Amino acid sequence: MTEQDPVQTEIDELVKAHPVVLFMKGNPQMPQCGFSAKVVGILDDVLDGYQTVDVISRPEVRTGIKEYSQWPTVPQLYVKGEFVGGCDIITEMAGTGELYEALGVTLPEVSEPKVEITDAARDVFADAPCSDDMGIRLGISKQFQYELNVGPITANDFKVESNGVTLAIDRMSASRADGIVIHFETDGAQSGFRIKNPNEPA
Repeated sequence: MTEQDPVQTEIDELVKAHPVVLFMKGNPQMPQCGFSAKVVGILDDVLDGYQTVDVISRPEVRTGIKEYSQWPTVPQLYVKGEFVGGCDIITEMAGTGELYEALGVTLPEVSEPKVEITDAARDVFADAPCSDDMGIRLGISKQFQYELNVGPITANDFKVESNGVTLAIDRMSASRADGIVIHFETDGAQSGFRIKNPNEPA
């Protein structure tokens, strides 16, 4: 970074002026990529507010932030003036609890949720490539959007068993998961998982 570069100066001032800054594609209401949307979902679970910068509307910042951090991708999260990481690192830190510590937030106290997996869903889950450290993950955002995938299991996950299937659920998702039923419907082009969640707002 040089003093003569106004973009680098602007970025430096931004990350030092706000306790939490996320450089992303789009804005929290309308993220323009899946990685930005995922990080926004994680931060929205933890914080009431934070500063964001839309790099799509500022191409010079999109290029400049990669130079500033020496990190090749966006989104990028900064906390107290320090670069934390991109989507994968933030997701991992959220799972281990390190993100709460970095943000100065107390890890929430959550009870293990009760989950019901139907026989049809169990049969589909049986084909998942799981191992000791990789398993079926259930994520539930603040907006009650669902994510089912195979991913790393972390120490702070709840490992919830139902019908012979173990789900790894992070703490924030667990607070919205109690009583859910996961089913798999076979209906031609409409085949897929169906989730009934009594915690969803009416």
